[in-house]
Amino acid sequence: MIGALVMVMGLATSASADPALLPDAAALADEATGWLLEGEALPADYRTRLMRMPPEARLQALVFLRRAGLLTTDPWALSDVLDPAPADAGDK
Repeated sequence: MIGALVMVMGLATSASADPALLPDAAALADEATGWLLEGEALPADYRTRLMRMPPEARLQALVFLRRAGLLTTDPWALSDVLDPAPADAGDK
C-alpha cells in the first residue's frame, strides 16, 4: 500500500507529457483559448499570423489549435509548416 502511494506520488511529480510551449506559440494558445471559450472561430488572418512565427513555434501552435478543436479545415502543407519565418524589414 505504501509502496503504491510512493509510486503514485513519484509519477505525479515527474515532468508532464506535454512540453512547455515556445513564447510565440504560448501567446497564440492563450489567445486561442479565449476564442474557444467565447465560442469564436479562428480569425481570418490566423494563417498569416502563424507564418510569422519560427517553424518550431508554428508547429506547436498548429498542434494546439488542432487539439483544441479550432483547426478543423484548411490543411497545412509540410512546406508551410517548416518554412522559416520571413525576416523583418528592420533587420536589413
